[in-house]
Amino acid sequence: MKPIQQAGVWPQLIRIARWADAPAVLMGRAVSWLILPLIAIIIVDSVSRKFLRKLPFVIENNLHGYLNSPIFQDAEWHLHTIIFLGALGYAYSRNAHVRLDIFRPRLGAHGRMLVELAGGILLLAPFLVVFSYYSWDFFMSAWLSDENSGPANGIDNRWIIKFFVFLGPVLLFLSGLSLVLRLCVRLFGPDELAAAADVDKIADSSFSAFN
Repeated sequence: MKPIQQAGVWPQLIRIARWADAPAVLMGRAVSWLILPLIAIIIVDSVSRKFLRKLPFVIENNLHGYLNSPIFQDAEWHLHTIIFLGALGYAYSRNAHVRLDIFRPRLGAHGRMLVELAGGILLLAPFLVVFSYYSWDFFMSAWLSDENSGPANGIDNRWIIKFFVFLGPVLLFLSGLSLVLRLCVRLFGPDELAAAADVDKIADSSFSAFN
């Protein structure tokens, strides 16, 4: 990513957009590594519950409870939640989320960018502000009450997983802000900053982040 050398409002918007996008990118790359332990836990839990806990040795020594531990099951959905919420902003910044709009592909490049800009300002941002506001209360309630898994003996400190219910939408909001700023530069700014805005993938109806 080339640094912006020009002075003025439009280059400054690009700099702010890159700054806003950075936390989501860092978090997305970090949580992606959690897929490996998640796969390992699912395999161990599945094999233990379906096969190992039925072995005579395990039953005779009363070990089957350890092979059907709620900690494993809690860890599975905890990790899945962290990966999903932690990667929301990263997926949006890389245009890797699923699009189901049947009208957008029929528009030209300019029209697609306008739709994305309007959606970010009128739909995405207000929704995430409201969601983040209430999810903060959701997290604080778990924090102040020291919410735990109860008698099931799962993973305690439920405030950790509920913090990601707040953090994920915040990172998505920052990614949305970054995209809105870059779209403004691309649509209304000088032509020499078009490449620096880096929104050509938004204008391409056939773009896929996985190609």
